Amino acid sequence: MDKLEDIQIKIKKQEDGLLSLEDDYRTAKKKIEESYENLDDNRSQLTRLYEEFENIAYDFGRQNSGDDGEHHQFLILLESYAVETRSEYLRQYAKIEAKDEELQTQYRKERSRLEKELEESYSQRKALYELEREQKKC
Repeated sequence: MDKLEDIQIKIKKQEDGLLSLEDDYRTAKKKIEESYENLDDNRSQLTRLYEEFENIAYDFGRQNSGDDGEHHQFLILLESYAVETRSEYLRQYAKIEAKDEELQTQYRKERSRLEKELEESYSQRKALYELEREQKKC
């Protein structure tokens, strides 16, 4: 094999590597988006559940107005669950966000490295073409 064929093979591998990187990034990005969606779905379901319990407690409180202490304690407990749910949502959201930022940083870094290597290979191929052309002139 001559040098030009070697460069062509190298370029093909680098281009394939770049395409593979893009595919891997899209796959990882999709998983992160699914994580965001799942987190939002879970929060929505819990919020609806808390609202249902609150409505039930309100109706129960209206019917049994004699024991306001237990009713009030239940509402406080329900609110504490809602607050904890919001806090945990924010913690989990921050974790997903950090993963997303890390993925983007790594992707940009690796893409830049691969593009630089590919550009160098293109330059080598161009130099070999020019050398062959000069040799054919002679």
